[in-house]
Amino acid sequence: MSRTLFANAFVVSCNAGIGDVADTDVLVEGDVIRKVGPRLDRAGAEVIDATGMILMPGMIDTHSHLWETPFKGRVADGWGMEYFTNIHPLVSYFTPEDARISIHAGLVESMACGVTTMFDFNTCIHTPEHADAALQAFRDAGIRGVLGYDLRGKSPNSTPPLAPGAGRFADIERVRGTLANRPADLLRLAVCLSEVAPETIAGAVREIGFARSVGCRMSWHCNKAGEIEALAARGLFGEDILPAHGNYTTDRDLEILGQAGGFLTTQPEAETYAGRRSMSMVARGHRRGVRVALGVDVPVIMNLGLLPQMRLLHFLQRYMDGAIERHEGQVPVVRRPGVPTLDARNILNFATVNGAAALGIGDVVGQIAPGFQADIVLMDTRSFGMAEGDPAGHIVLNSSSGDIDTVMVAGRLKKRAGRMIGIDHGRMIADRLAVRDRVYKRAGEIPGDLHKTYWGWPKGA
Repeated sequence: MSRTLFANAFVVSCNAGIGDVADTDVLVEGDVIRKVGPRLDRAGAEVIDATGMILMPGMIDTHSHLWETPFKGRVADGWGMEYFTNIHPLVSYFTPEDARISIHAGLVESMACGVTTMFDFNTCIHTPEHADAALQAFRDAGIRGVLGYDLRGKSPNSTPPLAPGAGRFADIERVRGTLANRPADLLRLAVCLSEVAPETIAGAVREIGFARSVGCRMSWHCNKAGEIEALAARGLFGEDILPAHGNYTTDRDLEILGQAGGFLTTQPEAETYAGRRSMSMVARGHRRGVRVALGVDVPVIMNLGLLPQMRLLHFLQRYMDGAIERHEGQVPVVRRPGVPTLDARNILNFATVNGAAALGIGDVVGQIAPGFQADIVLMDTRSFGMAEGDPAGHIVLNSSSGDIDTVMVAGRLKKRAGRMIGIDHGRMIADRLAVRDRVYKRAGEIPGDLHKTYWGWPKGA
């Protein structure tokens, strides 16, 4: 059995029993963290000197669409609904090999930025071969992953062989038959529900029953008020269903979510960049016991990795707290119980402990403690020193993806001394660009050509 010892680290464990400990060793045996403590026995172990580094749990992205990776930056200047008019049509032109290359590139980029678990909400499954290609991308990358098999099957410019909704049940059963789906498994399957709305609720009821019958957790794009309440009214809502976004959830929706011990995954950059979503659901949910998790969502706008999401949410929530204070006449704003809503430790937990629990693996990853899987990140603080105060503040406010020195997934080193292991970057970038060019050619598009839409306004007004 392989043994790796991280020596002299500043451990930010995200574990209540261990806490934050300076000058501490972490011993990994096989794929499991075996011991955490000072001056551990190094016999037979590969020793990684972690002096001047923060050792923390790998971060967990609970909602991203990785087939979009080739179109990095295409919607950077988008506004309003332009993401949907520029990106969604492209999915119609993807082959299984295009999907495999794209998802693999997204997974590698995420790992390089300290993400060790990824939920890929896969809206690019046209055929069984597309599903198999996605699974292969996960296996090739070696990341801990959840393939979210989307039931909607939307393809604006084609009719996929796999029909939407129940027409996909048989293929999900086929894929599920290849995976044990146990919490500690490196690769697992989830079901991404179709719409949850009054006119589609019968379909949602059937989909939830099916997902539970095959032992899969679920997620869906929660983009309307009252969706959680509608599911709860039918006795269907549980912590095994992860709402994504939830920007328009009512207080009643969030009360139900909190009472169920549920989670909400938010993607702060994607949800704010186009000016059309409320972000009040984070504070309202947090106060009602909803556990918040994080994701990137769309690599067509921003880079993958959770550190930017953590920082934006921290500052955005403080800005909104202050705006409420000013609206209520609290000038100057003052600290009082419950204000500000979040601190850096909350945000760090969103990206680690909460993310793991939201995916049903809270007893497996998300913490640095004996018995947990060895999903570990080393963050280098040697260049400019570690910030004072809560070390969570350094991670959330004083770090960048460039500080990610080492990444381990299930006891296997995936990044070491700032370089990804076993990755031909030149080949990966060339393959990603080739996918982009092939898809654009089929779709009649060119790089950088954002289609701006002026709803009801003359162009240039």
